[in-house]
Amino acid sequence: MLEKLLREELAAIETLQQLLQQEYDALCTRDASALERIAGEKQVSVDQLRNLDTVRATYLREQGFAADRQGLHACLNTAPTREQRGVLSKLVSEFEHAIEQVHDQNEVNGAVITASRGYVEQALAIISGRNPLEFLYDHDSRKVFSNNSGQPIAKA
Repeated sequence: MLEKLLREELAAIETLQQLLQQEYDALCTRDASALERIAGEKQVSVDQLRNLDTVRATYLREQGFAADRQGLHACLNTAPTREQRGVLSKLVSEFEHAIEQVHDQNEVNGAVITASRGYVEQALAIISGRNPLEFLYDHDSRKVFSNNSGQPIAKA
C-alpha cells in the first residue's frame, strides 16, 4: 500500500513540476492565456497532492507511525524484505528530491513575477507623473504611491 501511495505522490509532484516549468516559460514570454490555463491546472495538481498527502498521513497513523517524515522513514524500515525497503527508500528519496525541485522552481517563478510587477509599477508611476521611488505600504503590505503633485506624462 505504501509503495502505491508513494508512486502516486511522485507522479503528482512530477506533474506539478512540469506545470511550474510551463508557468516559467509563459512568464518569460508574457503569455497571459497560458498563465491563466496553467494556474487552473496547478490548482488541480495541488489539490490532488493535498489529498494524497492526507491519505498517506492517515495510512501512517493507522500503521502506528507519526504522519511526518520520520514516521514515513520508520514505516518503510518495517517492510518485510530488504528489497521492499530498498524500493520504498528509493521512492521516498525521489519524492523528496522532486519536492525540493518544485520548491526551487516555485521560488524562481515568484521572483520573475515580483520583478515583472516592479517594472509595471515603475512604468505606471512614470506615466501618471509620480516619482517611481516614492511609495509606501498600506496595512496589507501592498505598495501605495504617495500623493505628490507630479504631473501625468499625458498632461506634460
